Amino acid sequence: MNKLLVVLTALLLSACVSTSSQLDVPSQIKYHNKTYQMATGQDLGSVARYIYLSKPDTLEKWQSQIELLLDRNKQDRDIKERITLRERIYRNTDVASFKLIPIRNEKTNKDEGLKGYVIYAPTDKEPSWQVNIMMGKEIPQCGFVQFQYSQKVKNSRRLNNKKVLQHLKKYLIEKEMKILGKMDWQWYCQSLK
Repeated sequence: MNKLLVVLTALLLSACVSTSSQLDVPSQIKYHNKTYQMATGQDLGSVARYIYLSKPDTLEKWQSQIELLLDRNKQDRDIKERITLRERIYRNTDVASFKLIPIRNEKTNKDEGLKGYVIYAPTDKEPSWQVNIMMGKEIPQCGFVQFQYSQKVKNSRRLNNKKVLQHLKKYLIEKEMKILGKMDWQWYCQSLK
């Protein structure tokens, strides 16, 4: 009887450990008085991402989009490690400017998320600036969940890159960071067996 109880307990515990999480993804998201419909979703096992667009945008041609990301955090990275990894990647790619800041829980005094932005300069293939503003949180028994709003901004031939970056930070990023800071967190996970 005791052996059977031990075996059943072990099976139950292993089932709990092997349960994976799935982001409870909505079919649409309302943001900036626009409705963004899910355009695509991709679950690669350790990471899942979902892209939302508003009409008439398409995946090939868009002006603004929303991305929900679930990193199931199988590497068990904390927020500081996550920020360090991203900063290293951004420095080694064509990112014009970026800033990532940890979000600290005042009650526990621990980092529970991050917020920030990434700016991509125009290229021959993409003539607009792309600004990604993000906020992500570590969700227990789920992983790291991130909401990202991306917007394309036409390149100004009258301003040099330094002036454009200043303009984007002052008039787009600061405004969006305030909106994200006030936004109710509405993304959670459900367990799958």
